[in-house]
Amino acid sequence: MPLYPWNLSTTYSPISCNEHRFCKGKCNADGQCTYIADYATGSVTYGSVVEEKLTIGSDTGGLESIDLKMGCGILGLGSGEWSFLNQLGDVGQGKFSYCLTTYDTNVEGSNTYLRFGADTTIGGAGQEVHTTPIVVNNFLTQIYYLNLEDVSVGNKRIGFPKGTFEINKEGGGGTYIDSGTIISVMYKDYFDRVADLVKAHFHKLGIKNIGSQQDFDLCFQIPEAFPIADFPSMILHFQHADYVIPHYKDNFVMISNEVDCLGIIRGDTNWVGFVLGAMQQTNKRILYNIKDQSLSFAIEDCKSGSSRDNAFRVAGNDSAISSQI
Repeated sequence: MPLYPWNLSTTYSPISCNEHRFCKGKCNADGQCTYIADYATGSVTYGSVVEEKLTIGSDTGGLESIDLKMGCGILGLGSGEWSFLNQLGDVGQGKFSYCLTTYDTNVEGSNTYLRFGADTTIGGAGQEVHTTPIVVNNFLTQIYYLNLEDVSVGNKRIGFPKGTFEINKEGGGGTYIDSGTIISVMYKDYFDRVADLVKAHFHKLGIKNIGSQQDFDLCFQIPEAFPIADFPSMILHFQHADYVIPHYKDNFVMISNEVDCLGIIRGDTNWVGFVLGAMQQTNKRILYNIKDQSLSFAIEDCKSGSSRDNAFRVAGNDSAISSQI
């Protein structure tokens, strides 16, 4: 929230069914081209395919306009970064980055900025930058797959067998990063092994495991005086790069004053091994380099890392691209 204010834009125009070959049989009662997209996490988005003009500030001091086609969602999330980046073409230089702030249930929405091209800098102010390959696979996909080799809870490494999180011959499994998935999702067989280490960590501290609460499968009765430093950190061991998630707010969701749950959803299907969602991406600058097929990340204070120069605003943590109307 708020939803894209399409009715205030003079450059917004729905695409008619007969204007695009992909719209055959995908039209609404008004004769407009429509789309529907299913996510591995079970979410669904649908709406109209439209043309829009986005106008942003230029490094020459003037304005630049970009014409693009996008999905304008009636329910769920908007179109993804892949489609947007391809339409930017040479302007985007095959790169984009963002930096998400910590999720806060008391705040309706927060803003960050989707940067692209020359504005996608990383590594300033003493930042330690880590880089891991984006997996190029044989399946037609718009998903950014990564090589996840293992997971650590605190200082304990699980020791998953080699290849656990790889894409299988049918195109299932694998690990990918998705800013449109709010909470990370892990296949139940892998989740249970992570959960065992989390439970062991709290058991040593005398904290009771109370099972599932709401949509979360691993929750604990934690007193208000419990030290923040005693929450376990997590490390995702990607190929050539350790992705450290140190802050308890990025690993645990507070259900009530004394109930905290592990911020990972236990997935019932192995069609996806692990999805790194927005909650575990916060307070990091994340840069996608499509030409080099790499993903880089570095710890950053995302509240102070935003600027209106050469950037599109990303609404909240749902990757919906908005612009000045």
